[in-house]
Amino acid sequence: MERLKALEIFKAVADHGSFTKAADVTNVGVPAVSRAVQDLEALLGIQLFHRTTRKVTLTPVGHTVLEHAAGVLDCYDGLARVSQDIALEVSGDIRFEVPVLFGMGRLAPILANFMREYPKVRVDTRFVDNSGETLGDLADLSIVVGRLVPSSWVARPLGATRFGIYASPDFISSVGMPKHPSEVHSTHCMAVVVGPRDASWQLIHCATGEQSAISAQSPFRTNCPSALVSAAVDGAGVAILPEHIGSIPESRGELVRILSDWRAPSFDTQLLYRVRRNQPLRVRKLVDRLVSGFSESAIPQVESLAAHSLSSFAQFRHSGADARDSLMAA
Repeated sequence: MERLKALEIFKAVADHGSFTKAADVTNVGVPAVSRAVQDLEALLGIQLFHRTTRKVTLTPVGHTVLEHAAGVLDCYDGLARVSQDIALEVSGDIRFEVPVLFGMGRLAPILANFMREYPKVRVDTRFVDNSGETLGDLADLSIVVGRLVPSSWVARPLGATRFGIYASPDFISSVGMPKHPSEVHSTHCMAVVVGPRDASWQLIHCATGEQSAISAQSPFRTNCPSALVSAAVDGAGVAILPEHIGSIPESRGELVRILSDWRAPSFDTQLLYRVRRNQPLRVRKLVDRLVSGFSESAIPQVESLAAHSLSSFAQFRHSGADARDSLMAA
């Protein structure tokens, strides 16, 4: 950058034939102009100007250097214009990591609308299991569910992921409609599981605050919510699913919400990205769109259970070795 500035000062002196006028044009002092020219002459090993008390003129070799200097400065100006155009254009690739537990049901419409508005953007969405390190080296954005966020990352809340308990009409016909969690046999209960341990949930009755645990120890194990839905629809058992996933087969009559008076803990869902001074405009635009989109389309929150669930939540965190580590590998 110092050499570019020296070339700019040199050209200004040549154009105006004066160190003083060059200083005015380049917004530096006259001594700085004189020093820049002297340094450039020393670097090139030539004399650029004939200097007298009345005027400053280029030497023959100075004319040749001026032609090349003008070309260099024009190239730099062109690069600056192109870079500014790129910075102001919403285009390019965005790498996005999404946990399988979250799925694409709520995300896909937002991404589709975003790419229709910005057709030069390509979003590469990859599923991760939410269990280990997320926001890999190639990722621009990541969604995490029920996990602590490193302080080195920026986290934007996307609401809460809530869970419901579902079963197929045929399964309910065969075993009956449970009215209490204790009536759900653990070997009939399925949940998204990561790791060797079974998932245990601490449920709270919405009206009475009664607490009761339910354990997912079905022989069928999977970390894929869609596979869990298929198993539940086929009557393999009771499934604990994120509400935004379970509501789809429920709306088709393939699954029925059971124990609707009981609530499982919900998990904060957050959008992560790294702190970057010059984050691409396409990423900033998508971050804003996602935060806004989830705010507008959020399912109304169930009344907070905090008043009568602080102790149960502490208990859940204690047994979170099961729920967070097993179900979501938090």
